[in-house]
Amino acid sequence: MSTPVPNERRLPSLNAVRSFDAAARHLSFTRAARELCVTQGAVSRMVQALESELGVALFLRLGRHLELTPAGAAYHPHIMDALDRIATATRSIKHMDGGGVLSMSVLPTFAMRWLVQRLPRFQQRHPDILIDITTNERLVNFSTEPIDIGIRYGLGQWPNTEATLFMHEDVAVFCSPTLLQRGAPLRAPEDLAAHRLLQHSTRAGAWGRYFAACGLAPPDLSQSPAFEHFFMVIEATAAGMGVALLPQFLAADELASGRLVRPYERTLRNEQAYYIVHAPGAGRTRKIRLVKEWLLKEANLMLAKNPSEA
Repeated sequence: MSTPVPNERRLPSLNAVRSFDAAARHLSFTRAARELCVTQGAVSRMVQALESELGVALFLRLGRHLELTPAGAAYHPHIMDALDRIATATRSIKHMDGGGVLSMSVLPTFAMRWLVQRLPRFQQRHPDILIDITTNERLVNFSTEPIDIGIRYGLGQWPNTEATLFMHEDVAVFCSPTLLQRGAPLRAPEDLAAHRLLQHSTRAGAWGRYFAACGLAPPDLSQSPAFEHFFMVIEATAAGMGVALLPQFLAADELASGRLVRPYERTLRNEQAYYIVHAPGAGRTRKIRLVKEWLLKEANLMLAKNPSEA
């Protein structure tokens, strides 16, 4: 026989509380509805139901404007705190060992061009683990941010972070077939001086290192367009804007489809590489260990198909 819930634990509807919180923060049912992805009428009805249950008015309705009543103003801070606690507890449970959600932070182009297309294979093998992907260029702080694992580019030495080598990066020169047919000759690195060189804005020294490796003087990049992400560089190159220095694995689909070509075969392995990163010791948890093992297996499968990138 179940124990009756004490009267003081009989709580209002969570949807009604969330509607009140959003309306109190925005002082607008319309903006609250937009945030909650419901109709304005639904928010209004939820708030009215909450007011009826509490027996007090929470808002003064002044035409299209809202103001909190003294009761509403007193109630709202407690509601915000309670919702924050629920959110924190939910994130904590999601990040417990076993199944649930695994939060992954990766580089934008890496996610678009490599990771997402491979995710179904992981999901088929581990349906109890849901991968939640966010993208940015910076290394997250695993001690303060709700991220389990990440993939970053660098030398593999970051403070308070455990890093495992994921894959090396070999870069090559790419251009559009049209540029190769109609533009100036491009048969060797020496010919690059006659072409516009496209840049990745966070890899400002990439062309300089490539030219140095080829025994050439540094290039003049004063008229070279720069793009924030590699997927932008790839699209600009395919559109014929110029010549790009791209990681081979990120441009593989365009090369296979013929949107991009490699005018000559020379490649350069960068000193920096891609690393799987997480908090120290976190790799022992089941979901992080399984994702890490899967990522390394996928990298090995790619290298087996393309030995030149090994």
